[in-house]
Formats: sequence, structure tokens, C-alpha cells
Amino acid sequence: MRRIFIIILGIILFSGCAGLRTLRESEEPEGNFVEVARLGVNTVYINNEPVVKALRKDFPAELAGVKLGDIIVSADGKIIKTNMAFRSLMDNKQRGEHVVLVINRKGQQIKFDIETRMIKVRPTEIKINKLLDENKKVTIAVVVSEVKNSSQNVPKDWADSIRNNLQSDHESFLLSDFGEDEKFSVVDRSRLKQILEEFQFNQLGFVSDKLRAKIGEMTGATHILDISFSRFRGRINDQDDILNARLVEIESGKVLAVDQIITH
Repeated sequence: MRRIFIIILGIILFSGCAGLRTLRESEEPEGNFVEVARLGVNTVYINNEPVVKALRKDFPAELAGVKLGDIIVSADGKIIKTNMAFRSLMDNKQRGEHVVLVINRKGQQIKFDIETRMIKVRPTEIKINKLLDENKKVTIAVVVSEVKNSSQNVPKDWADSIRNNLQSDHESFLLSDFGEDEKFSVVDRSRLKQILEEFQFNQLGFVSDKLRAKIGEMTGATHILDISFSRFRGRINDQDDILNARLVEIESGKVLAVDQIITH
């Protein structure tokens, strides 16, 4: 698995118009990330069996000898029925703990005792995974509710560029990370845009209770990922970009998790 903070969001550059690029690992952002254990293995279910489809280079699973195409029989003695269940097992591991992984490789069972590696993930990812592991349906509407810049010399289309990139990046991340679960989906962007235009949503603040309920009613969404972005400029070429993303339950309006990411 890759580090989540590398997938989403990044440093926003000025070059006439703004563009959003992915962070390099050397440009690690600050934020309220949660440390979780990972092996660096990703699976796909074929005939109801978890088959290893990807291995992260130099992560514990690859270093231990797990190979593409291996079938995971069990982890810590538990039969793994879903990707979410496997991830939840890993989320409960602490630094330095091991996972006993039994795999089937061409009919031969092999046991691995693998020490986990800690990585940083976002609180919203942890919460979404828990909801899916509880067998709950999760349909997310990604809404960028606020984009601000303290600079006086901002290109006219800057906010729209940032907004579109943030929405696209988050949708891609969510589908990449949870899309294989049949209980998970992301609301179609064009349908969501129609609803926002109907409510004359000006993207200058958090989603209102009335709009939240309408999004749920019209799209079947269970949750909203409500994103705000602010750029604060200091000395020449200095800037702080602050992104907040709130995972809001549509039915209750309760904020289930909040991400905050700061890049300099």
C-alpha cells in the first residue's frame, strides 16, 4: 500500500494559472495523520479468495518473500473475507508487532511471520474503513465548499482550478482505495454539480444542513466529504497551504472524522 498523504493533495504552484501536483515523498506535509501498521500488500478477490495483486517495493510483505498471485489463507489465524477486514486487522496493530500470514502458492501452504511497518494515513480513511468493516453502505459526495487565497494577485480562474483538482484527486483516491468493496461508491460529479447549482451553492463555507439533506435525497449519498482549502502567502515565494476535509454523516449531520493537511 502506498502512503495516503502522497496520493492526495499537494503543493499548489503558481505559473500563470495554478496546477495541483502530487507530493513527492521528500515533501512530506504536516497534519493530523494517524500511524497504522501495513505490510505493503494489496489483494483482489477471485473466486472469493484474496489474491495478492500488488506489493509495495521494500515493504515487509515483499521483503519476506510474498509474491504476486499468492492466495492469502489467513492472517493471525483468521480467515480474511474482505479487504476491509484485512485492513482493520492491520489498523489494530502497534509498532513492532508481527502478523502471521499463511498463503497458498500453487497448492503449497507457506507461513510468514512478518513485522509490520508503520505509515501515516488520514483519519477519514480510518473511519471509512471501519464503516465498511461494519458492513455499512458508504456512498460519498465530494464537495469543495471553500477555496481562499490571502494574496491580492490571484488569477481569475485560480479557485476553479484548485477546486476541480481537489475534487478529482479525492474522488480518485477514494475509488482507488475503497472501490473494490461493493458497499462503497462515489457520487457522480455531474449529478452533484446539478444539485449544487440548483441551491446556488457559492462554495464559500461548509455545506448547510438543508443542502446536505438534499444531496442525500437526490443522490443516495450516505456521507459528504466536505473540503476547504486556504493559501496564506508570506515572504516572496513563501506560502502555507491548509486543507481540511470533514467526513459528515448525511442522516445525522455528525462529523465522523476530520483531516487537516498543511504544506509549506
